[in-house]
Amino acid sequence: MTSNGERPLVCRGIRGATTAGSNTAEDILEATEELVNALIHLNGLESEDIASAIFTTTPDLTAWFP
Repeated sequence: MTSNGERPLVCRGIRGATTAGSNTAEDILEATEELVNALIHLNGLESEDIASAIFTTTPDLTAWFP
């Protein structure tokens, strides 16, 4: 915390990976939400701390893209 009560600006990269139960939009979305929530919780972040995210998928996941 800075002297005026604000959090200092920090830029860092965090990597995570997950698996979807099946190739459905629901399962892909659920796995994505679980991953992002875990990354936020485990790294002591707030959702507004995230400036961007890059998602990739394997060729077998075609029902939805996070």
